[in-house]
Amino acid sequence: MEVKISGEVLTLLPERAIFWKKQQTLILSDLHLGKAGHFRKHGIPVSRRIHLTDIQTLEALIKRYNPKKVLLLGDLFHSFENNEWQDFLNFLQVFDSINFTLVEGNHDILPEYPVALAVTPHLEMEPFSFSHYQEPSSFYNISGHIHPGVIVRGKGRQSITLPCFYFTVDHGVLPAFGQFTGLKKIRPGKGDCVYGVAEGSVIDLTRILG
Repeated sequence: MEVKISGEVLTLLPERAIFWKKQQTLILSDLHLGKAGHFRKHGIPVSRRIHLTDIQTLEALIKRYNPKKVLLLGDLFHSFENNEWQDFLNFLQVFDSINFTLVEGNHDILPEYPVALAVTPHLEMEPFSFSHYQEPSSFYNISGHIHPGVIVRGKGRQSITLPCFYFTVDHGVLPAFGQFTGLKKIRPGKGDCVYGVAEGSVIDLTRILG
């Protein structure tokens, strides 16, 4: 689904990412790679396959859109180095012609990162500023961190909570790209735009929730 934000056309993808065609940039947030390994370390059996699937999804998006840049809005890796981190390093080697940039999040605590991954606390690409947390800026801010979700109610007492893209007048929030993440329910205000992700589609929920 295409939306216009600050005069720029952005494509919202059901894989919970954004493709900014004009800048040939793929934007996503909150993979939380290594979270499954972190749970296993503490005796909770969570399959490594979860993160491998996330990496495969990212690989498919890169092959489909052929971006020059991939922008990761924080929480790329959940904790300290483990096998899932090595999977991502192998992935970077496959796409060594692409510029990967990580905007640091609160979970990005590794002591060092590979040369192939540029790391910065925030990034400006006019007319947008990119950060992990929502930050005040003279540009339109796009961030991640909260893993936004929205409740859609049907007839009777039926309801479902969907991950969503959330845009206000001065900032936007991406859904978490990683599968192994929770959702924080948002309460859209008047004039906000919400696009839910369900069954391989992006759905405009603005009027339903308004």
